[in-house]
Amino acid sequence: MSSLPPSGKPLAADDYAARHDAALDFETVCLAARQQHNLAQVQALQPATVLEVGCGPELLALRAFGQPNGLTRWVAVEPAARWAEAARAAAAAEPRLTVVHDYIEHAGDALAALWPAGPGADLVIVSGVIHETAEPEALLRAALRWLKPGGHLLVSVPNALSFHRLLAVQMGLIGSPEALSDRNRLLGQPRVYRPEDLRELVAPLGLAEVALDGYLFKPFTHAQMALLLPSLGERGVQGLIELGQHFPMQAAEIALLARRPGA
Repeated sequence: MSSLPPSGKPLAADDYAARHDAALDFETVCLAARQQHNLAQVQALQPATVLEVGCGPELLALRAFGQPNGLTRWVAVEPAARWAEAARAAAAAEPRLTVVHDYIEHAGDALAALWPAGPGADLVIVSGVIHETAEPEALLRAALRWLKPGGHLLVSVPNALSFHRLLAVQMGLIGSPEALSDRNRLLGQPRVYRPEDLRELVAPLGLAEVALDGYLFKPFTHAQMALLLPSLGERGVQGLIELGQHFPMQAAEIALLARRPGA
């Protein structure tokens, strides 16, 4: 792995992972909602090969392999050592999973060795990643280098227009929905995206937008929601995840699906 993070990363990957895992609280629900959404997209698109940028602490690949589909290869590029090591341990028992321990911006040689004939991914997943860099376009271009013609990009981020941020504005707690929270600053996240920001980021990349949706209704902050988890229970949490799909522009997270023209 390259020793230094790419330009635009406020935190090195190992520092980010340590801070993330030490302050999970309601983030466990966000992870579950993200995984449900991503898995549904994988099942709908039925790709044979997937490139995932940043697999994080929960392996979407293993859940996808457990579903009926035509997956033949899943490549996860993960820069954080603790998460890459856990993924490699899982890959030892799953030959369809390949783990590259690096930043996507530095992983070109490793991916070229996997796909020597050129782009090999039917689906590129960049989920919960681009808001952690000040140079998201460079990250996306590095990932899209490996997307086949006719393939899809799935990119998701926390939503600046989430209900809990709009409520905070109305209460006078923050000046705008895009204001960075204490959690954003702790995790070195330089930006929060509105739906139109995500669209504007992806539009110049030569892909056609297929859909923009959202998931997980989050009325209060992470810390406040964590206090509610015992009373919500599993049924209440799943209800919040699904309610966000009915109010996508005010959901806690938004996801854009786009397609590269071609066969």
